[in-house]
Amino acid sequence: MTRICHGLRYRAFGVVVAPLIAACVASAGPPSLSSPAVTDPTDPEIRTLTRLQQKIAAAIAPLDSVALDSLIASDVRMINAGDQVFSKTDIVRFLRANGGALVRVVDDSIAVRRYGDVALMTLRESVTIRVNGVESTGRLRITEIWFRRGGRWQGVGGQSTALP
Repeated sequence: MTRICHGLRYRAFGVVVAPLIAACVASAGPPSLSSPAVTDPTDPEIRTLTRLQQKIAAAIAPLDSVALDSLIASDVRMINAGDQVFSKTDIVRFLRANGGALVRVVDDSIAVRRYGDVALMTLRESVTIRVNGVESTGRLRITEIWFRRGGRWQGVGGQSTALP
């Protein structure tokens, strides 16, 4: 399961986190990382980000490429728990080739820290697959970077780690 889950785990967004956040914040202008992070789960932007993350999870198993296209930035770079680097095109291609085994993806423990137009999200994810009629579930710890461009939040990077 772990090997398959690592391969199917496409959303572990990944470039080096600190430089990407710094670049995003610099282009977004104030507030900066020196400003206090917004972490209140009732904050409307944090609620929006949490819903968007849940939409990504819901779009993976049926391979809703339209939903994924709107939620993942065109310049995204992702590293999964199997140390594979993916661009946006790679993600859709990989899911089309391997997504038939996916049964469901469920995210929990979503926590968001927002710095203006940049947000850092951490979560746990359960990925259930079916191989030869047998279902198994793997768990991941994920860090994601979201950026708001033109008023729209999109995932731009991150990383995932398989949990024991």
